[in-house]
Amino acid sequence: MSMADIIRTGERVAPAHYELDEAQWRAMINAAPLWFIAHWCDDRRAYALFLERERPLLASTALSQKRYFALSSRLPAASWPERIAQDLWGTQPLDAADTDPALDHGFWTRGWPWSSRSGPGAAPPPLRAEDEPFCDRTGPFALNGPTLKLGFSHRGLLQNMHGLKPEEALRFVGRATANGFVAHALAYSRAIEQAVGVRPTAAARDGRSILSEIERISVHLRDITATARLTGAGLLATHAELAEDLLAELCLRHGASRRLLDSITPEGIAPGIEAPPLAQAAYTALMPRLPLLDKLHRQFSENLRRIGLISLSQIEALSIGGLTGRASGRSFDLRQHEDDMRHVPGRAGSLLAGDAWARERLRLAEIRDSLRRIERIGAGFAAELPAPPMPPVGSGEGFGAAEGAHGDIWYWVRLREGKIDTLYARDPALSLLPALPALLRHETAPELALTSFGFSPSGAEL
Repeated sequence: MSMADIIRTGERVAPAHYELDEAQWRAMINAAPLWFIAHWCDDRRAYALFLERERPLLASTALSQKRYFALSSRLPAASWPERIAQDLWGTQPLDAADTDPALDHGFWTRGWPWSSRSGPGAAPPPLRAEDEPFCDRTGPFALNGPTLKLGFSHRGLLQNMHGLKPEEALRFVGRATANGFVAHALAYSRAIEQAVGVRPTAAARDGRSILSEIERISVHLRDITATARLTGAGLLATHAELAEDLLAELCLRHGASRRLLDSITPEGIAPGIEAPPLAQAAYTALMPRLPLLDKLHRQFSENLRRIGLISLSQIEALSIGGLTGRASGRSFDLRQHEDDMRHVPGRAGSLLAGDAWARERLRLAEIRDSLRRIERIGAGFAAELPAPPMPPVGSGEGFGAAEGAHGDIWYWVRLREGKIDTLYARDPALSLLPALPALLRHETAPELALTSFGFSPSGAEL
């Protein structure tokens, strides 16, 4: 039996969620794997989210005295999520590949802070010189030699949203990471809409798509700027930064904030945002700037060769998606499976080099594709498209996903009496974590490598 078949032998509790007993869970682990998306725990159950033919499939199993059989015994990509769940909930993954703390390095004042069994943590040890936070442009983490450490800024964001109304939680979701104000809010909104069985209007759909592509362009330009600065490509950094600033000014001029904060609402997009004119203005202003960015990139591209190299086999073994996956040969892009086919996304395709040069090259190509997409969506704004089947009404559970600038973002929510009973979010940073220790161990320029990935630890510390 395939993994999907085994999962479906469990009790179906929601359209794509099956509860498994211990024997079924162990059989699932030993089956040929589906594409792994996420793993998490709570006080009662362990969960595993997979893709089956690009559709989510969720399995869960009851914990026995906080124990469960570890996915990482067969799925290396599950190791970091298991360690994170161990720190936050006190769960014990049996036969796990690694049980070292992922977040709690002895500095937390409470152990297992999300569990009902939470208690005082150990006395914090003295901060050693090698544990001093190394700060990138988006958040603190520690580089202890070649080892990446998280946990210095974990916010407990997801747990703090329990009991909120969906519209109340949206404000917090929209601040999850600085690189995903739109993408996180979009994925979450789609999960809520599926849970309650509603579909956004055509205008909401198109407005959200335009803002999502605007954010993708902005984040790509920001990553290009940061990478260029680290390689001494000052002229490229200046022009990329000027382009990002121009885009921010256009957002402000058309009723949004510079970084599109709070632009996604339960109804679609925030009142006052002029999405079609913004799309046309962005296309007109930025498209003529791309040839110069391409030329400057070619002049400095040798500085990025073989930096942060990650192979297609590693991508597939660790289930890494997004731009990192596409730069190594995996062409998956969630936008290819959306209903809007007026401009098929993903035309930038994929590359095979798998290094910082490929990621930079792909960013420039994706900026061009995003500009083309928003120009076409703006020209046919709110067009009626063939509607997909309505999600089941009343299940109370929903999945939502969006292709952010750094990769696919996933939300799972469960509602009870109109409020959030529980939820989980998977940011692309979390999918990249399993690859980083080995990569950094052999990397001569670790800061440049991390920057070339667009790695933001805040996405892994929700």
